[in-house]
Amino acid sequence: MADFDANAPVIIGVGEASRKTVPGEWPSPRELAGAAIKVALADTGQAQAVAAAINTIAAIRTFEDSGVSMGTGSPDNVAEAFGAAGGISAGRLIYADVGGQSPQAMVNELAREIRRGETPVAIIVAAEANGTAKRARKAGVELDWKLPSNTPFDNRLSSFPILSRTEIRHGIISMPLAYSLLENARRLNLKISREDYLVRMAELGSAMSVRSLTRDHAQFAKHFTASDLVREDDGNYSLTDIYRKWHVAQDAVDLGGAIILTSAGKAREIGVADDKMVYLAGAAETKEPAYSERGDLVNPLALAYALDAVLGQAGFAPTDLGPVDIYSCFPVAVFAAVDTLGDPARSFGDYTLTGGLNFFGGPGNGYAIYSLAAMVEALRKDGSKPALVTANGGVMSKQAVGVYTATQPSRAWNGEVTTGYQPKSVTLNDAPQGKARVLTYARPVTKGLMGDATLLLEMETGARALAVLEGADDIDLGGLSVSVTPGEKRHIATLN
Repeated sequence: MADFDANAPVIIGVGEASRKTVPGEWPSPRELAGAAIKVALADTGQAQAVAAAINTIAAIRTFEDSGVSMGTGSPDNVAEAFGAAGGISAGRLIYADVGGQSPQAMVNELAREIRRGETPVAIIVAAEANGTAKRARKAGVELDWKLPSNTPFDNRLSSFPILSRTEIRHGIISMPLAYSLLENARRLNLKISREDYLVRMAELGSAMSVRSLTRDHAQFAKHFTASDLVREDDGNYSLTDIYRKWHVAQDAVDLGGAIILTSAGKAREIGVADDKMVYLAGAAETKEPAYSERGDLVNPLALAYALDAVLGQAGFAPTDLGPVDIYSCFPVAVFAAVDTLGDPARSFGDYTLTGGLNFFGGPGNGYAIYSLAAMVEALRKDGSKPALVTANGGVMSKQAVGVYTATQPSRAWNGEVTTGYQPKSVTLNDAPQGKARVLTYARPVTKGLMGDATLLLEMETGARALAVLEGADDIDLGGLSVSVTPGEKRHIATLN
């Protein structure tokens, strides 16, 4: 073992809470966060000393503050409110950006500061109570989760686009529809029928669902068989042409999570035992433009770059990995990582530690807090192999990845987050006219009725365009020839 690396960033405490452990009929995100903080502090073995040393509280942005209001309101200063509920305060308060990448991205950022000696102890906290909000709305109960504050904080809300205006105008107005474009592009590239691809998604989901049974706070813990996930019954209704309910993230959750970071030297100084420490051994982040404008519609280039970079930085190969949790909002996000990592010995069930966002639950921007907690527990139990966690925001738009070890890594992380990915983009034709070929497509399903299709097209000229196909039969549109007429608001396609 190399000399003790006192500046190495480590996770020393993790905590989770849910409606199962927080009393009351209508738990708020603040209450869930407070409970998770207390669990994380206790998990360090030195709760009082750690609480006193925390100088940074980073809160993961809630649904309510991410443009998806449940009508409950939110504290003026979420980081302050979450901390106070957990019995802690800090001079530095951060409210993270929108996106599922944000928990791992905050780990990367704070770990870099810890490595440089700029931050002594930090806590990252996430909480959502969408399940409670939805139950209250159904019961006619009004909830008020607002809390006034004049305390300044670092608001990280960015203007990074998740969906382009052109995509929205052409019907891509939700994440299931946006990811249907990705999913169908992958399916068409593999030359797989819709029926056969449905089975593959069901096999993936079934394997992941088994892991939900191992997590105390899983919101939808159940072993679904592949047959269960193929059938369109028992509530497994169609959302789009390719997705059914249990293929996608489930956001009706009541969850709180927290992780505490410091340096290995500070941890020892506080009295935290060495076997509590989990080391960050590599970090990478990437960004992509809107999906319709990406140079490659099939291959997950940003994720592939991040995975290659983080493993290279840490000095590991995919086959070296032990615990792995791949962000699993939609099947294609997991398939993309499976394709990239290329480990034939790893089964579908070994790409999650929680059951994923569909069976553990998909708490808005905060899921990776829970995969990190599960990862820490796994490494403490068996630290013989390194762990990998991926976190994904938008339409596979923002990636944050981390590699972790149970003991001081032989190749010390230098504090740099690899961010060198250079995306290639394509400009959409804003007045497409003439014949075109369907590259991929998405169709909403509402109460069993198939809606108009959004088509991503390659024009005869080689240009790329979006158009809407109205009223077509429920057929596989991939690769079909259409004629496009430009419109002021949206372009219209007809089958040739």
